[in-house]
Amino acid sequence: MPRTADHDERRDRIARALLSAVARKGLARTTMVDVADEAGASVGMVQRYFRSKKELLRFGVEHLYRRGAERIDEVERRPPFDDLLLRLSETLLPLDEERRTELTVWLEFLPATITDPDLARLHRETTHQLVDGLAQAFVRAQGAGAFPAENDPTEEAVALVALVDGLTVHHLVGSDHFGPDRIRAALRTHIGRLLGPAGATGDTGTSPGGGR
Repeated sequence: MPRTADHDERRDRIARALLSAVARKGLARTTMVDVADEAGASVGMVQRYFRSKKELLRFGVEHLYRRGAERIDEVERRPPFDDLLLRLSETLLPLDEERRTELTVWLEFLPATITDPDLARLHRETTHQLVDGLAQAFVRAQGAGAFPAENDPTEEAVALVALVDGLTVHHLVGSDHFGPDRIRAALRTHIGRLLGPAGATGDTGTSPGGGR
């Protein structure tokens, strides 16, 4: 067990070093030497765990998505439903230094999914989990009368993910109208319009999966 724990800790340390290096230098300019320096390790140790930059990138992105899913799981499931949905969605926004680093790397990673089938599959699977989890939350809200019965849960989940992604992009590139308070307010306004007064009540047994 100690050896396994040590092995996992080293891999996670290298993954965190990758995210930090890519956030600072960009994906194209980041080398294995940069990652080793960031991790306080030798290039040989990094290559012992990851034989190529692509393999390291995949693990780094998996680490990024896993941290997003963990944050969602940590959100307390308590009423009212609109507040719960807001708190879940906010975990996906770059509102602290760790998430800012991770989501900067996520933006660097996205173009690679266009030409790399493995990375594209990873992105699709994770996004699918996130949309399905939010759709299930909307279904539960419909059952509790907190979400209009005529609205499609999956379509609203897709729209919410798209909104969060758009707010993230504009915030990270430094657009004047997309500071932390503004993107929180935009998210709150969208959820308020979506659910209306009924969103202040209802079953909160929701468990969206996936994360970024």
